[in-house]
Amino acid sequence: MRRPLLVALTLAAVTLSGCAPALEGPSAPIAREQVPIAPALAGASSRRTVLDFVEAYASSPLDGSAALADLVTGNELERWVYWLGVQNAQFPGRIDGEAEVRNVAFIGTTPANRALGAQVELGATVTFTFAPVDDDPFERARILDGPVTLLSSRPGDWRVLDITRDGVPMSEGIELFEDEERADRGISVRLDSLFMFTPNWQFNVVVENRSGTEIGLDALATGLFFERTGGTFDRVEGAPSPALASIPEGTGVQSLVSFPLQDSADGLVLVLTFLRDGRPYRFDFPLEDLVTVVPPPPPTAGGDAERTTG
Repeated sequence: MRRPLLVALTLAAVTLSGCAPALEGPSAPIAREQVPIAPALAGASSRRTVLDFVEAYASSPLDGSAALADLVTGNELERWVYWLGVQNAQFPGRIDGEAEVRNVAFIGTTPANRALGAQVELGATVTFTFAPVDDDPFERARILDGPVTLLSSRPGDWRVLDITRDGVPMSEGIELFEDEERADRGISVRLDSLFMFTPNWQFNVVVENRSGTEIGLDALATGLFFERTGGTFDRVEGAPSPALASIPEGTGVQSLVSFPLQDSADGLVLVLTFLRDGRPYRFDFPLEDLVTVVPPPPPTAGGDAERTTG
């Protein structure tokens, strides 16, 4: 008697399932970035990322900015972190960083082009102590007071897209260049980017030497030049990295040249001059059409350029 009963139950189950309404829903799985995230998780995880960013920034001289690189997204901040590592590695001395966090508060989330955006209000200071080998130590404090913009491609995983530093969003002080390269007699100079951060304009450059002999930057013939009426030029002296002083044949270097903060790029030409067997080779980069926006300098800006903008 058990077998007929089992068959009857099976047929009933098949009949009921056939009558059940079809499930409705998306024809494809929901993308990870479209999965809603609980406000509590968003607040806690985004705040944690901002705190990690501050600590990673302070420790960037010790790890080549490796931890900081894992916490940012977007072309501007990714390029900044890369060149921060180059700058720190070429500084002739020791750099120590110390972080002070006063407050960090979650503001809210917002959709952002197949990702989730968030804002966190931060109050912090990162102070760097620079101890040059042949000079007195000095400090540079970076004030991180203001909103931080983050992006998340999956729940609880955030990256910093922009951050307010010294009163200005960092993205506004970063100019990225494409295909700005000059070459002559086996020497090629590529202008990668410009960081317009108080107190400097820092030009990040890539130099390749295939000239057959050693070359080096001629600091006295390098500078920001501005042509005045009548054909005369004003020159703004820069502070080049020591790595540009000598570039052996068959090698290249990524390095930087800093100048005092400028309030406009109109009429300015960046001139980089390299000596090869005592002969100068000059590479000109007119900036007026390259530098689209110049952030207004703070009231205390000015003075001589330094080799630190990080």
